[in-house]
Amino acid sequence: MILVYPEALFLLGLVLLMIFFKKSKKVVLLENVFSKEILEKLEVKRSKYTNKNIKFIFSLLALIFMILALSRPIILDELKANEINYQSFDIAVILDISKSMEAKDVFPDRLSFAKKSLDKIMEHIREANIAVIAFANDAFLVSPFSNDFESVKFLLSNLNANSLSSKGSQIISALKATTKIYKSTNDKKKIVLLISDGADGQDMEAISKYVKENDVVLHVLSIGTKKGITLNDGNGGYIKDKNGNIVISKRDDKVLDIAKNSGGAYLSLNGDMSKINWLANQITSTAQKKYVKKDKFEGAKELFYYPLAISLFLVFFALNSPRIPFLIFLIFINTNAEAGLFDFWDNYKANESYRAKEYKQAGEYFDKIGKDEAIYNKANSLYKQKKYKEALKNYESIDSFKGDKELKRLYDIGNSYAKLKKIDEAIKSYENALKIKNDEDTKYNLEILKKQKKKQKQKNKNNDKKKQENKNNKKDKENKKDTKKDSKNKQDNKKNEKNEKNEKQKSPQQSQRQKKKISEAEAKKWEKKMKNKDFTTRPVKLQKSKGSNKNEISW
Repeated sequence: MILVYPEALFLLGLVLLMIFFKKSKKVVLLENVFSKEILEKLEVKRSKYTNKNIKFIFSLLALIFMILALSRPIILDELKANEINYQSFDIAVILDISKSMEAKDVFPDRLSFAKKSLDKIMEHIREANIAVIAFANDAFLVSPFSNDFESVKFLLSNLNANSLSSKGSQIISALKATTKIYKSTNDKKKIVLLISDGADGQDMEAISKYVKENDVVLHVLSIGTKKGITLNDGNGGYIKDKNGNIVISKRDDKVLDIAKNSGGAYLSLNGDMSKINWLANQITSTAQKKYVKKDKFEGAKELFYYPLAISLFLVFFALNSPRIPFLIFLIFINTNAEAGLFDFWDNYKANESYRAKEYKQAGEYFDKIGKDEAIYNKANSLYKQKKYKEALKNYESIDSFKGDKELKRLYDIGNSYAKLKKIDEAIKSYENALKIKNDEDTKYNLEILKKQKKKQKQKNKNNDKKKQENKNNKKDKENKKDTKKDSKNKQDNKKNEKNEKNEKQKSPQQSQRQKKKISEAEAKKWEKKMKNKDFTTRPVKLQKSKGSNKNEISW
């Protein structure tokens, strides 16, 4: 344990003074410090247990513990103590909030989509210091360089196209504003992210010249579609030009070449954020890194809560009967022991790990706390680890949230279902969340899933149609094959019938000769004899049979 402010211990001299005055009888405890009226209001009840000496001791002890709390005792985590420096960089974001950013060719509109895209980028550049400048025809500072992203997001959430009264869109004015805020840094290069729907009608040469002369690395995130869309005038009609023609606001990519020449990256989005990570990586790779000193006591376990709590109890003891505060103290300890009276350290470490993207470690700390808030944070940690089933189980185990907390819980449940490809369950969760409050992020995700479901239905329908067509084609082929087979069988039958008919027409001798066939072995034998001329002959004697005029052969 160490003391952050050890010089506070010099105040213990007050304790010695109190003891000295007590011994010298020049001070009589609290009665000489507070008026009688104040003591009467502070005191609950006098009792036989209360006397001046006990009050003096309690007051003395309370002062000692207060001084100890002021000295800020801590237990320093050695691992954190060695991490004094970390790399960071500065980036200025110039956000277009002109009237054209109200166009709804991306959901829900270009400006809302731009702010959501910036949120995604900030999630990937946690080490950066971000300044935000909003511009239309003029520019104004929304936030100076800061690493407090939550505050930046809050300020962005209140921006709309009516935040500036001037019309039009002037990128050059926003770039000049970035030069002013970069004066507070020592950066040689100025990293700037332009988020706009284009540079239509602007002086591109002036922009290019300014970027080059002021060492600006310009990254561009262009929002909108090339096809474009009409703009509402707020009165149920459409914005028209000087000639009375309806204005079609389209995304303009003229600034692309300026971004390339400055060494920056360019990305155009028309409703899909899948490439946001790529842009964030490009920004980080071109940034001028610098080391930033951390608080050397970051990650330390704070102990001042304990002496401060004890001192407050002692003050209460000094002003009241000892039995009452002692009973309260026991009840307080017993009640909060189960609820996690000293869970603040685990909660602190959990939040620190979560901010450092150490999600597994954060989940372990949150698991120790056991409250619904901790369970929710643990679920977030699991979600970040892509353990969506486990995260979903933790989200759904919470039943005490209400209002905005419940909305966020349902929103995260919907996200988990979406990651698990359970579109119907995700849609239902988003719809339940919107019953609590009309939240833009929830509405945005719901619309995307509905579109995906519609596409999937159409795809399934096309697949079923294709399967049916394949089935019909196969059936047709089988039918053709059967027809061909039947035709062949008929031909064979006709041939067989013809052969049978021919057989019947043959003479008995021909039939007998055909039926009587020589064996293969015998044929080979005779073939060999004929080849070798191996024949034996026997004389034949011709005799005339008796009673016959014909000659007969006899052996």
